[in-house]
Order: sequence, then C-alpha cells, then structure tokens
Amino acid sequence: MAAFSRRSLPPMSQLCAFEAAARHQSFTAAAVELNLTQSAISRQIRALEDLLGFPLFVRDRQTVRLSKAGASYAREIRTALRLVSKATLGFRSNAEGGTLNLAIR
Repeated sequence: MAAFSRRSLPPMSQLCAFEAAARHQSFTAAAVELNLTQSAISRQIRALEDLLGFPLFVRDRQTVRLSKAGASYAREIRTALRLVSKATLGFRSNAEGGTLNLAIR
C-alpha cells in the first residue's frame, strides 16, 4: 500500500467542522453539535477553504449552502470519517486482534 503525505491532510478539527456544517447546511447547527461557537466553525471552514484553494460553501446573507465542489468533497470526507470511526471502534472492541466465535442455538 502506498504511503500518503501528511501535508495533504487537513486538520481533523477542520474536517469535522466541515462535515457537520455540510450535513446541517448551517454553521450554527454545526457549532451546537460540536459544542463550539458559530464563529469557530466559520474560521475552521475558512481555513479549510484556504488550504484547498476553493470555496466549499456559497454564503448568501445569513445562510450557507454547499457549492458543487463542496457537496462532492463532503461525500468523500463523510466516507473517510466513517472509516476512521469504524476502525477505531473495531480496535477498541478488540485491541489484541483476536477472534470472537459465537454459537447460537
């Protein structure tokens, strides 16, 4: 398996803020979910957009909606975060890597 460049990985805090904001289509709702301020979410999203060099959201007055590129990125990031979560839960449930066999009668 090929290695990946850590330089191409955005900070996890930015990815989590983006995923929540994308799912809710709201920086305020994402802030409530993540126990942050709306301003903190906005800063995280802006930093991610600066890193990527492309807007992820279209901002219009008091609302935000995903740009076309943002919607595509959100799907991929959501999948990646689910994989990380699944791997972590699997590891926690069996850190030694053994096998559990169940017999049901």
